[in-house]
Formats: sequence, structure tokens, C-alpha cells
Amino acid sequence: MSDHVPTSVRLCTAVGRRLTLHALTVADARLTDLGSVELPSRVQCVRPHAELPLLYVACADRSPDADGDPYYAVVVRVGADGALTVVGEPTPLPARPIDITTDAGSSHLLTAYSSAPGLTVHTLAGDGAIGAQVPMPPDLDHGGSPHQVQVCASGERAVITARGSKPYGTPKYKPGALKVLAYDAGHVANLYSVAPAEDSGLPGFNPRQVAFHPTLPTAYLSLEGQNMLTVLAVDGEDIGAEPLWTLDLLQDREHVMPRQDGGALRLHPNGKFLYIANRNDGVRDPKQPSWLSPDPVPVFPGGENSVLVFALDEATGEPVLRQRIDSGGLHPRTITMDPAGRVLVTGNMAPMRVGEPGGVRDVPAGLGVFRIAADGTLALVRVVPIDVGPEILAWVGVVDR
Repeated sequence: MSDHVPTSVRLCTAVGRRLTLHALTVADARLTDLGSVELPSRVQCVRPHAELPLLYVACADRSPDADGDPYYAVVVRVGADGALTVVGEPTPLPARPIDITTDAGSSHLLTAYSSAPGLTVHTLAGDGAIGAQVPMPPDLDHGGSPHQVQVCASGERAVITARGSKPYGTPKYKPGALKVLAYDAGHVANLYSVAPAEDSGLPGFNPRQVAFHPTLPTAYLSLEGQNMLTVLAVDGEDIGAEPLWTLDLLQDREHVMPRQDGGALRLHPNGKFLYIANRNDGVRDPKQPSWLSPDPVPVFPGGENSVLVFALDEATGEPVLRQRIDSGGLHPRTITMDPAGRVLVTGNMAPMRVGEPGGVRDVPAGLGVFRIAADGTLALVRVVPIDVGPEILAWVGVVDR
């Protein structure tokens, strides 16, 4: 195997139904558009095939003028020159997909939904085509509002991160959980549920994402509604429910603005650092669909949009806050990094107007591109504006394995 580290990485951005592939040069953080493709409905998330030059795209279009079934999984081929081409017919899905992934060998495609059925599994052919749906157990426990699904490194467990409902302390609140499933060649079965007890010290439990440390027995969870990071112990295939450590993600807990949420998290490939996004778009009208930019763009009343860098103890995995840095825009819905851990990119979702002394500054949707130092800290290299029109920057991700 070659030890050569590429000087650029391939980065996808999704605005509405359009998926675009870019080349991101690591040295100067410059982006070059390689190709775009129009999908049958709005892009939700993308995952690459483990070996083939294919992308699996989850699409969901809930607009009133949606033509036919609005939910699909689509296979997109990446050409040698970066051109994107839809392969075959889109595969209809039964509900709005919220996350999509494959198992280690990309022999199966797993899709999580924010409502019933919660999870589906499809076979993948040798050429990457989406095949038949694997039967699900009738008593599948997918929890409330699944938000993420992944197959563990052992290949014997799948985990659904069920967010539940917020806010804590109101009638709308429902606790979330990690739903751990047995996994065997695409077949799943209920095993157990992980949720801290009410007396654990957490003000509710609404996990958005979980990441498992590559070598230490720890799992890291971003808690969306609580704006916290919590760490659970992992013993073989078992995940403990008692938090080892819990840290506040907010700089100003006393003045939390509406729609302040804990967001995406990523572990550095070397296992020494953890990155979590804080996100806020509190100006959004409750009647405004969450997949459209407000029109007109209002003035942002304030909130925290940042990336937090945690150093992880090499023996225990305990996180210690090392840095808090502005995300380079507003509402970093997604964060991603290259496989070598050299650059981190935030996907700042929507345009906003920010009041400042003497006037108002327009802040576009776009990318914040950061260089990652040897100590894990971030330095903003470039902000790349993206004109989203009436849409949002729904997803950003490095698609190199």
C-alpha cells in the first residue's frame, strides 16, 4: 500500500436538488468545481461506496409541488474527471431519509428515517446497484426520531442514534436513546437500548450523533437539545448508560438564544481530538420550511455558531476543551474532514444578516475551511460563499475514503 498522501481531497456540497463535487486543495484551501448533477428531490446526505467510484444519495422533497413519491435513494457515479452521473433508476424509500450509510464492505445500504419505519436495509450488488430490501423484524425498536445509523467496526452491531423530542421540561420532550441491534449480513435484531437514568445529572437526553473511538473503550455523543457532550464507556460490544464525563458546549449558558443546538461531531483519524459544532439559526419563522432560506433574509438576533476542539486523554479518552472558534458563518449543519486529518470544513447552512455597530453585515451560506494543527487546533484559512438562492446548504462532506 502506498504511503502517498494526496494534495487535494474531493468534497461534495448539496444545495436543494443539486449535488456538486469539488476538488479541495489542502495547501491553500482552494476549491475547484469538478461536476454537478440534479437529483430527483432535495439531497439529505451522501455516503461513498467502500471501493467503487459511487456515491449513495438520500433524497427527500417535502414541498407541496413534489412530483410523485418524494423519497429516494440514488446511486451517482463519479467519473475520472469528476463528472457526476445518476446510475439506474432511483430507489423509492418509504419515508423521509435522515441518514444513509453502508457496512464495511458496502454489501448493504442502511437508511435511517426520522419516523416509521425507522430503518431499512437494502442489498448492494457487486457493481454497487441497490437491490432488494432485507426484511426487518416486525418488532424493530428504532426509538423516537432516529437521526443516525452506523455499523460498528466489528460488523456485528448496528447502532441507531434516536434523538427523541425536545425541549426538556416541556410536554413535547421525549428522551432519546442509542438503539443497539445485532447485525449479520444486512439482517438486524433488537439487542438493547442505552439511555442515562433520570438521576444521571443530564437535563434530558437528546443525542444527535455518536462516534466510537478507534482504539479506546469510549463513545462520544453530541446532545442536541442539551447542548452538551457526553462520553459513555464501551466494553467489547456493550455500551454503558452511565456518563463518564459530560461537558457544556455553550460559552454563555445564561443567555441561550432560541434554536441553539448541539450539532455534528467528528473524531480526528489519530484519535487524539474531537470536533463538535454549535449551531443556531434562531431567526427562522416556525412556518418557514426548514429546507428553505428565509425570504427576506432577517437580521440574526444572536447565538453561538462555532466549532469546539477537545483534546482526548490518550489513556482514558477524557475530553478537555482546547479551542472554541467561529464556524465561518451561521448554522454549521455539517462538518467534515479529510481522511488524513489535515483540514476541517464547516457547512454553514443559510444566509443571514448580522447587526453590527454602524450597520448590518450580510453573511452568505457557504464553507469555512480550517487547517488542523499538530495539536488539533483549527485556523480559518478561507470562507467560501455559496449562493443557495431559496434553498439551504443541506450537506457537505469529504467523499474520499
